[in-house]
Amino acid sequence: MKNIILIIFLFLIYSCGYTSIYKNLGNQNFQINITEMQGDTKMNNLIKKEINLHSNKDSLYIFDVLVKTDYIKKVLVKDNSGTITDYEIYTNSTFTINFEEKIKVITFSETINIKNQTDNFAQDMYEKSIRRNFASSIREKLISEITNIK
Repeated sequence: MKNIILIIFLFLIYSCGYTSIYKNLGNQNFQINITEMQGDTKMNNLIKKEINLHSNKDSLYIFDVLVKTDYIKKVLVKDNSGTITDYEIYTNSTFTINFEEKIKVITFSETINIKNQTDNFAQDMYEKSIRRNFASSIREKLISEITNIK
């Protein structure tokens, strides 16, 4: 009886038409040229590196993109001695996309609250990891938007 229920369940899921949103991001048929970068250099370089990994250099569809990013690390909480315990890390990325003389402006934001660690090296490594994750998330959103423009 359990096998029959499992088979029916698998059949229903298989035929429901579910597909991942980011399923085909790796094989896109367009090229993204970053014409200018403004704002936070580290975030811009990470975003550029992420975009270059997923840009098809041989494509006929060429998108010229201006990138502007802000990266803000804000103190949220201090303890009684004045030592910082919590931060908010916020990044805002604005992309001005030019495709076939049409211009579209898109903005993406990412935010995370983190605890301050006593080990400065571990804190720096954690923040670098957060930056890379933000860049990857922003790249996925940008490619999804560009796919909709095309």
